[in-house]
Amino acid sequence: MMYRLHNALLFGLLFVLLLGPLPAAAQSAAPKAQLTLEDIHANGTFASRGFQGGRWATEGPVVYFVQPDQAQNATHLVSYNLESGTQSTLIDGAALYAADVGRLIRIENYQYSNAGDKVLIYTDSERVWRLNTKGYYYVYDQNAETLTPIADREAGFQMFAKFSPDGQHVAFVRDRNLFLVNLDTMEETALTTNGATGGLINGTSDWVYEEEFGLRDGWSWSPDSRHLAFFQLDETNTREFAMTDLRGFYPEYERFRYPKAGETNSEIRVGVIDITSESRVPLFFDTQTWNAGGEEFEYIPQMGWTPEIDGTPYVWMFRMNRDQNDLDVLYGNPATGDLMTVLEETEDTWIEVETGFSDLDVGQLTYLEDGEHFAWISERDGYRHLYLYKNDGDFVRQLTHGDWDVTDFHGIDEQRGELYFTAAKETPLERHLYRAPFNNSSATDTPMTLEKITEQAGWHGINMSGDLSYYIDSYSSATSPPVVSLYKADGSFVKLLENNERLHNTLAEYDLPAPEFFEVPGADGTMLNAWMIKPADFDPNEQYPMLMYVYGGPGSQTVRNQWGGTNYLWHQYLAQEEGVIVVSVDNRGTGARGKAFKSAQYKQMGVLEAQDQIAAAQHLGGMDFVDAGRIGIWGWSYGGFMTLNSLMQGDGPQTFKAGVSVAPVTHWKLYDTIYTERYMSTPQNNPEGYEAGSPLNYADRLQDHQKLLMVHGDFDDNVHFQNAVQMADALQAKNKQFEFMMYPGRNHGIYGGKTRIHLYSLMTNFVTEHLRYQPEPVNVEQASH
Repeated sequence: MMYRLHNALLFGLLFVLLLGPLPAAAQSAAPKAQLTLEDIHANGTFASRGFQGGRWATEGPVVYFVQPDQAQNATHLVSYNLESGTQSTLIDGAALYAADVGRLIRIENYQYSNAGDKVLIYTDSERVWRLNTKGYYYVYDQNAETLTPIADREAGFQMFAKFSPDGQHVAFVRDRNLFLVNLDTMEETALTTNGATGGLINGTSDWVYEEEFGLRDGWSWSPDSRHLAFFQLDETNTREFAMTDLRGFYPEYERFRYPKAGETNSEIRVGVIDITSESRVPLFFDTQTWNAGGEEFEYIPQMGWTPEIDGTPYVWMFRMNRDQNDLDVLYGNPATGDLMTVLEETEDTWIEVETGFSDLDVGQLTYLEDGEHFAWISERDGYRHLYLYKNDGDFVRQLTHGDWDVTDFHGIDEQRGELYFTAAKETPLERHLYRAPFNNSSATDTPMTLEKITEQAGWHGINMSGDLSYYIDSYSSATSPPVVSLYKADGSFVKLLENNERLHNTLAEYDLPAPEFFEVPGADGTMLNAWMIKPADFDPNEQYPMLMYVYGGPGSQTVRNQWGGTNYLWHQYLAQEEGVIVVSVDNRGTGARGKAFKSAQYKQMGVLEAQDQIAAAQHLGGMDFVDAGRIGIWGWSYGGFMTLNSLMQGDGPQTFKAGVSVAPVTHWKLYDTIYTERYMSTPQNNPEGYEAGSPLNYADRLQDHQKLLMVHGDFDDNVHFQNAVQMADALQAKNKQFEFMMYPGRNHGIYGGKTRIHLYSLMTNFVTEHLRYQPEPVNVEQASH
């Protein structure tokens, strides 16, 4: 049997092809173009054409995708064979006339029924925080060629609608409640009625579960179509946060529940509803996470259905303590409500439940098609690896091992006895696709047998087909935008999917020097990965100002042999047009170097990382070509937090002349529970750690010769504008001068309209004013003598 992790994996927009170098004569014939901020951030000069992604079909190199048709103001669902280039229309968008709105509807997403005769079409969506998760659903009957809304639009937006496996029902979420529709009669039934703003939530999640666990769709069908399993949250006792929009005549407020570190979270539990029963009353599992008090059982970040085990599908769920270093895998019997623990994972620091925000984006628990086993991802041996278990929780064997991290699990071909994964095996700076024997029984103290499939040095983003026979590789390097190609599973090239020649030719006009990768010692002597961008006319006998770019948060990486987009181009602009060397260093606590390295800053975020950035800056400042008196640092979000701490902690005032802090956290008590407490525990349990890492406590250490620019959007629902306000207050209380820019109505990304060109012009002017060499003014009176 074949196994694929996602039967319907969406692969997003893919980007560009790097062609071979131009002939030397052609290079010398044309003058080198000059980078401008307008070209990088406003004019679309470096925009790339995206490859038309889609969703893999069950077999072969076939994808389904939505094709816009401007002439008919419609969208068509199309099947496309990537290898042969043949294409066929599955649904003609001109047939999707919705009588309830009197127009054609556009396909934004879709789900086929298991029988394939009906398609659930999602349309007219609107954004909920990060994604467009509320809209309207229609059932398109392919045989009858009819389009039917699943519910009246006037009742409100619908969310996360799905066919039952037997195709007889559709269920969905509306206004925090679950609803069931019988497709034969189109009769709608409310399965829950207690959902309310500021109270209970059924079938979806609150802000912090969405942001930090990636939990949006909060319900699922059982394989036999009999039960629905769903999350229920109660945010009654959580605190409300309000953002103020001052752009109108009177203020307008956006309010939402946001539990800050150490505060009360939403209660959470998992329920099941038997839709064949007359009462359809939910049965809730007693996970001890509902009004139980204490911190032993706090979160249920994921749940789903097992295959049938002895004839019964169970609800599997993860239960975690508040510090997120103890995880139980529970099985719940949908008929009785009984629970059993099948696996327990513990760590001294934290366990990350993967949801798509880290490098691993496929989930920790994967059931195999043999119906008897699951694959599990763990860092228990010091590195992130794959393990095999029986469905009842009995350990079978470790599937991968070595002093390197598995970063993405693509699936197991059980027929050929092969497993596929992406790993940072050769270097943390790159990602490559590997294949290994599924039945590998080598001891963990000997090198495992595996084959590296991808060849080119750099970063390979892998998307494997449903039957694991093909993959799409979005490949890039630090100097090369992504090349999108189709390969067979053995690595043999099939077809180029996107060449994006215009962008390649545009970049060739600038002849940008490649970043140099190297290592630099951190505060404790640990060698840290780094890159440096120098001016093309670099002279080792000259001294240059230097700007460091930092993020530095747990498990992150800025030092990667991967295309960096507009940030990379801005750094090149500073080097080539302004003569500023740009450097980035991955401090201790960053990713792809094992659990111990990543956990170094546990319970002391902002301290150790700042020490490493300061030590790296001092080391680089000792090089002959770096002017140690003109070193700056900048970062966004966690990087903004790091910028403030690096400026003001320890030897920072003697090391950094200037800093740009964008959207910074300034005290971890101001950030959300799930992210913050994962790495810091609660403020009640770790008060010293919270205070030691807060830039608010170092405001008095900003020196007169140091220059600081802070930037924040006042509608940032993630890192609240409150952080910048409190930092400004602390600096003013110490009579410290600084520059500040607020972007009205902008969120954490600070974009929209001309915002980005304004922001990067501001930052460029600040950097060049305070880091570039400025000749001392001549005293006219002294000069006359």
